[in-house]
Amino acid sequence: MTLATIFQKPVKITKIRAGRRQPGLRPQHLQAVLVTSKLCGGEVQGASVGSTEVEYMPGAAREPFRKTVDVGSAGSLSLILQTIIPLSIFRNQDLDLRLIGGTEVPNSPTLDYLEKLVIPVYERLGAMIQLTIQRRGYYPRGGGIVLLKCSKSFDSKPLVFPEPVKENSEIKIQSVSRNLPDHVAKRQAETARKLLFDSGYSSVNFTLDVAGESSSPGSSMLIYSRNEAKLIGASSLGERGKRAELVGEEAALKFIMEISNFPNVDTHLADMLITVLSCVPGKSVFRASEITDHFRTNAEVAKKISGCKIDFRKEERLFCVEMEGTSPEKAN
Repeated sequence: MTLATIFQKPVKITKIRAGRRQPGLRPQHLQAVLVTSKLCGGEVQGASVGSTEVEYMPGAAREPFRKTVDVGSAGSLSLILQTIIPLSIFRNQDLDLRLIGGTEVPNSPTLDYLEKLVIPVYERLGAMIQLTIQRRGYYPRGGGIVLLKCSKSFDSKPLVFPEPVKENSEIKIQSVSRNLPDHVAKRQAETARKLLFDSGYSSVNFTLDVAGESSSPGSSMLIYSRNEAKLIGASSLGERGKRAELVGEEAALKFIMEISNFPNVDTHLADMLITVLSCVPGKSVFRASEITDHFRTNAEVAKKISGCKIDFRKEERLFCVEMEGTSPEKAN
């Protein structure tokens, strides 16, 4: 939907989430489809919960878009944001949105991951973004509230990460809980910090975020390290009956696995870069530890719609990805 709108090409999407336990569009996917269509004045058929086929004809409207988007469940707000923020960047369209739904949801990026790792990429590509988490929204009730203001600041240029430097830099832990005793977030963070220290990472700082509203109890954790050469993170979620120590352990082990190869980006962020970098003319370069199925799928979709070129090769323990993006203006 994002690329179809940017490149003004109609698309038909079939067999949507066909292999899932609940196939078809879920509420968060539906809202992403509807908002994308509305902000450009497009037309969409098949937009309903459970639909496995959607036809979309993008429109050309670029007026500032102000709206409240309510998923009506704990559906992931980060997935909606990832769909629409690139439209502001590459269509020069201002966004002013209030979104209601899930901020920490299984099988999707947390809002903290989006804020600390994905949005910095958008900003490098020319976006000016204000993202405010007014209220956390945990599964199953959701009810989280996020405010987004987004506009284009400058023209996008290729994103070229330098070759990774094999040295350990500062690692940050953000441990969050709502409607739970404060010691839950602290135990998550302490467990993660000890595992990182035992693995040779001594420069680790953590912050606890325990004050604020939520419609249901919940906890989450993000571990990340970022600078001009890298954006690496790993997250985990608490759930009923799951010990805080396990939440910290899960995030720490995932982070250690990601950072130990000294990539530029973690494997999840590598998946997410495909959509935006396919719209940037020139060669972008980054390195990741793994090429996932998500990466391959996103790459095929991007090549079909934008005409970009994507190559990757193995370099010791890393994959070097080179993308030759296409200017939407020239494509149209």
